[in-house]
Amino acid sequence: MRWDITRWNRARVVELAVALAGLAAAVALNTWMGMFADAEGRRASPSPDLLLAHLPRVDMRFFFVWGFAGFLLFAIVVGLVREGRRLAHILWLYTLLIALRSVFIILTPMRSPVGAMWVGGDPLFNAVGRYLTFHNDLFFSSHTACPYLGYLAYRDRWAQKVFLGLSILLAATVLLIRLHYSIDVFSAYFITYALYRFERRKLRAPYRRLRMRLLGFLLA
Repeated sequence: MRWDITRWNRARVVELAVALAGLAAAVALNTWMGMFADAEGRRASPSPDLLLAHLPRVDMRFFFVWGFAGFLLFAIVVGLVREGRRLAHILWLYTLLIALRSVFIILTPMRSPVGAMWVGGDPLFNAVGRYLTFHNDLFFSSHTACPYLGYLAYRDRWAQKVFLGLSILLAATVLLIRLHYSIDVFSAYFITYALYRFERRKLRAPYRRLRMRLLGFLLA
């Protein structure tokens, strides 16, 4: 029995390591594609946006940086404490979301909305965020999509409510500081939900088979 427990713990560590490697690859792809979209967007013109034309311009840059950091911290802590058995699968879902966004942002290169408040100068953004966020990586809003995926993927009802609240807060933030067009924000909900349902119906079974084969190979 002791050998079985040791092997089970080793399998979980290996599975998490593979999931983290996949997530890191997706983030790297997103950064590379973001740099391309940013360069292309500099040659574009801002697009009209009916909603932004009627919304006030409010300085919520604090929430753009620290609200998203709070989401990441919350997702990690709740994932480790409450979703240990499912954590690798949750990382897989975020890998899919970030990889999908990497494709979308180069299909829609455009300049940021008129009046966009850039967040440079914040110490956390200067240390970390500036390597992950660009002026013109617009479609779709990761600040909106990532917390919303937490709402869909995590199981505790109280955690789901927090994720949904964070998603709504950050959606309002990127609109009010003009860092996204309204289509970037509202489409994030539809795309994220569609991806979650597609993974559940079409990708989850192949994912589990691949997971078992990979673990069998690595633990052989």
